[in-house]
Amino acid sequence: MIIKPCKWYGNADSPVMFMIDDLANTWVDTNRNGVLDLGEDWGYFKDRDNSSFRYLTERILQHFPHLKVTFFVPVGMRAGMIKNALIRTVSKCINADKESKRFFKQIHDHPNYELAYHGTTHGIVGPHAADFIQEWETFQSVDEALSQMGKGVDIYYDAIGQKPRGGKYCGYKGNEYSDDSIDLAGFSWWCRYWNRGHGRGGDKTIAGPDEDPLMNYDIKRFGESAVIDIPSTLDGGLLRGASQNNYPVAKTMKRFLKKSLVRWKLREIDFLLEHKLVISIQEHIAPSRDDGKRQSPNIFDDTDSLLGIFEYLRGKNVWYCTGSELADYVNVRDYLSITQKSEDTFKFNDDLKYSNHNITLSFSELNPFKIILPNHSIIDVTDGVASLPVMKGEYTIVI
Repeated sequence: MIIKPCKWYGNADSPVMFMIDDLANTWVDTNRNGVLDLGEDWGYFKDRDNSSFRYLTERILQHFPHLKVTFFVPVGMRAGMIKNALIRTVSKCINADKESKRFFKQIHDHPNYELAYHGTTHGIVGPHAADFIQEWETFQSVDEALSQMGKGVDIYYDAIGQKPRGGKYCGYKGNEYSDDSIDLAGFSWWCRYWNRGHGRGGDKTIAGPDEDPLMNYDIKRFGESAVIDIPSTLDGGLLRGASQNNYPVAKTMKRFLKKSLVRWKLREIDFLLEHKLVISIQEHIAPSRDDGKRQSPNIFDDTDSLLGIFEYLRGKNVWYCTGSELADYVNVRDYLSITQKSEDTFKFNDDLKYSNHNITLSFSELNPFKIILPNHSIIDVTDGVASLPVMKGEYTIVI
């Protein structure tokens, strides 16, 4: 019998990672009334009424309980967009006080969420928004980058109680020192590019498109420690403008998904599913900016688009995961070896590094059978696929 690992957990066609940028201890009072209004909060108002987090959970996430979110957090006092701000902004570190620590840690501890690292300030402002320098573009050496990241990781640790496992370049921008700094800092995964140089926000100066275009939307690695590189592949505003109506999640949304313009736009998702590629959906937690412009994409402008995307994915063979869960599975898949001792027994390598992780295996035998685990529990195998916990010892196949 031939046994091999499946590309994705559960033999899914694609992993789905909902990534939301710039959850921060920040408030931009866009209408200058001193009161929180919808769309102004980046995380400063925690989960209170009119907060962005409350909006996200009540308007979007509650309809899709299996959805998981990776929030990318600027851990320090997040910079605005321009030096002489037009709008009053309040910004603090995520560990500024007990209430802030409680909020951010509560999110990270939720089984469907995780907080990832997104710099300290996000960058340096200039006279105009076009002059903004993204954080990893500012470092003039690897040591300088590591020093700044060390300070940021300390803030994260003080608030959350553990170090971040992954993160993302601010604005998907970096320089010749950036990748080495991420590698040496010990991150296990990172988001470096928007579609690897394709589409809006793409930056070909860091790493151009892969020779195989499909690899522009798939997992890659970089650095001496083979950091997992997760691409950002889908704009959360994909369906924005497809309708002027406010569609709820239910029968009306399903009718909405049948509209010709919507179906045409959904081809982007079909492409990723067909080729078993990463579906990582890019958003921001709020639209407000201190220069009076709107940050895009954002969950407020894209609410209906996001509802449509997730409703469309509801019936697909996908695996909802955080960045760290995706990285963990890829490492197990890539590095765990299988030894078949006989036709009806096999084992994993003796390295216990991946114990307490799961691996999805495909078997050449498609008829239903069972596997007895080393701890004597039993797993059913259907259609030649099963997800197994990694254990030391023999697995026995019973047909």
